[in-house]
Amino acid sequence: MGRRIGTFLQRLKKDTTGNLLLMAGAGITALVGAAGISVDTVQWYLWKRQMQQAVDTGAVAGALAMSFGRDHNTAVTSEVGRTANTVHTIELVSTPPTSGAWTGDSGAIEVVATTSRALPFSSVFLSTPPTIRTRAVATAVAIGNPCVRALATDGTGIDVFGGAQVNLGCPVSSNSPGGVSVDLGGSSFLNTDLVMSVGGIDYGSGNLPSNASLVSYGLPVEDPLASRNLTWSPTCNLNNVNVTPSQTRTLDPCRYNNGLRIQGTVYLRPGVYVIDGGSLTINSGAEVFMAPGTTGGVTFILTGNNPTQVATLSVNGSAEIDIRAPTMAEDPLWGGILFYQDRIASDLSNTINGGSDINLHGAIYFPTNDLIYNGDSSQTAQCLLIVTQRVRFGGTNNIDNNCDPDLTTINSSAFTIRVVE
Repeated sequence: MGRRIGTFLQRLKKDTTGNLLLMAGAGITALVGAAGISVDTVQWYLWKRQMQQAVDTGAVAGALAMSFGRDHNTAVTSEVGRTANTVHTIELVSTPPTSGAWTGDSGAIEVVATTSRALPFSSVFLSTPPTIRTRAVATAVAIGNPCVRALATDGTGIDVFGGAQVNLGCPVSSNSPGGVSVDLGGSSFLNTDLVMSVGGIDYGSGNLPSNASLVSYGLPVEDPLASRNLTWSPTCNLNNVNVTPSQTRTLDPCRYNNGLRIQGTVYLRPGVYVIDGGSLTINSGAEVFMAPGTTGGVTFILTGNNPTQVATLSVNGSAEIDIRAPTMAEDPLWGGILFYQDRIASDLSNTINGGSDINLHGAIYFPTNDLIYNGDSSQTAQCLLIVTQRVRFGGTNNIDNNCDPDLTTINSSAFTIRVVE
């Protein structure tokens, strides 16, 4: 019996038939194993990407919530749950972040989430499934200095209508959360590199440059002059002043009751001009300059005895105007402000019909009222900061941002929420 078994084994040892089948069996086993590991690895990678997207959006939602004074934990939990697409655990929500470059920054928020699920093949070899851990940090980062700021919290803040051609050397921003916070209609064109809005931006393919950046449903932009305690106390009073077309007059800082109408030539001595009621009207054909031989700038304050009597501004085309605001060194309170409309009024409409000979250097500050700014093809403002409740652009406007340090300081940065880690 033993001899027969030995003989069989000797023959089997010398027999080479069937080797390919054995090798194929071994190779298939390895191939199936590799395929199984590959499938599980792809799934782990997919979960990693999904979870990273979830913590990124969760961190952004948390940072936005903090910016608006809402509960950031609720915002993070809701957003991660909405986008995770897998079973997960939020391991950490921390402000300030506990690690990384933004540690200690109370304006930043850190979100860490994990997921861990057994997969059919890898579970044969692993007693516990691997834990996939993702992390994100989001905060507000500066992205630009808008020279046109609409502070309205409802409706449309910036409206570029008809065939208006508005060439800006700076960004624009609107604080309205409405669906059409910025409206670029018709054949209008807004030449800017950045449009920011708390609400929606309505535009067509030909309304903006192809390389313009759009930030919709973002953070509100601050009123850069809100912290100033703006007060005035003129030392003289004049009533119903009207400079006729044939007149040339030099005016002094004073309280101009019932408005100031300029139809002729006016030279302005530096200081603060208070227009109390009525309107500051500069008619077509008028000429307005700084008084020769003087240094300093001017500020026009539009006010009144009550909200319904606050003065308005009306500048008509074909006037020749070259005036500037005072610097901070010349007037620490009114430095940089060319026109100011009293906050006691709301929803008043002011109009500037620009022309080639109108040069306004300073800030137009109408925080609770509106401005219509119409230009012509040759009108250019080298330094004009517009901060109004709402602004509408018509005609052709060229507004550059070549400002001196005083206005550059006023024109504070705008921010958006971004993932920074």
